[in-house]
Amino acid sequence: MIKKVFLGLLVSLVAVVGIGVGIVKFNQKQNLDLLFADHLDGRLIAHKVNLPGKLEAVLGHGIRSIELDVMFHQQGNTGYFEIGHDKHEAQGVRFTSYLDILKDYPMKKIWMDVKNITDENASAMLKHLEELNEQYHIKPIVLLESPTTSTHFKDFSQAGFYTSYYLPAEALLKLQAQNNPDILKQEAKRIRDWVASQAIPAISFPAFLYPFVKTYVEPELPQTIDYHTWNIIKLEDRHALEKLKEKPIFQDSRIRTIIYSYHYIS
Repeated sequence: MIKKVFLGLLVSLVAVVGIGVGIVKFNQKQNLDLLFADHLDGRLIAHKVNLPGKLEAVLGHGIRSIELDVMFHQQGNTGYFEIGHDKHEAQGVRFTSYLDILKDYPMKKIWMDVKNITDENASAMLKHLEELNEQYHIKPIVLLESPTTSTHFKDFSQAGFYTSYYLPAEALLKLQAQNNPDILKQEAKRIRDWVASQAIPAISFPAFLYPFVKTYVEPELPQTIDYHTWNIIKLEDRHALEKLKEKPIFQDSRIRTIIYSYHYIS
């Protein structure tokens, strides 16, 4: 009797999980269909495509814009990028293995969240990027994002790579908690000066910092500076894209890229 009850509960659980997965897949497909119909692939891009299996799934869905994390490993005066948010997540997959796949697709945007630009490795990293561009012609589609404080960041911009300064979200949250407009204005001026000194054409930030950017940073920046953001939309949610399109952050023409959460199970 107990075995029958347990088996019945197990069957019910499997059915519920299956229905849930089916709903998620349906919602994601509906959102993607609307995304493609509205020609938003490129402005909206898939988040954290750090696994080869996820890359395959994304490309299979027709997506041609991705974000991924990379770490640079220097080897002499050049080196290579390994895909991963940190050394614990990384699995030894090189960025070149992705580029070998992506060269056969009409990619619109590759957002590279570079985790470790330093004074010591900037020259070698730039040399490797130039090597990648010579082989794969990535300059027109790469967004090179970094929170770096290295003054060599301007070298990437001056070499023709589209760079974006990753605003220090955690530090800004602490400043906002102080509820002191003068301190926030001072931080906005620091961001302005850093962007100008490094010839950076864009800033990137999580969506919860959008009010801070609009209130304090935007008045300090030239109108030519672009914005890129994330943490605002999950494709697994019902009518996610329709809801996003109603938000001021989507309607803001300076928001050039919005990263969305793409549901993937390995």
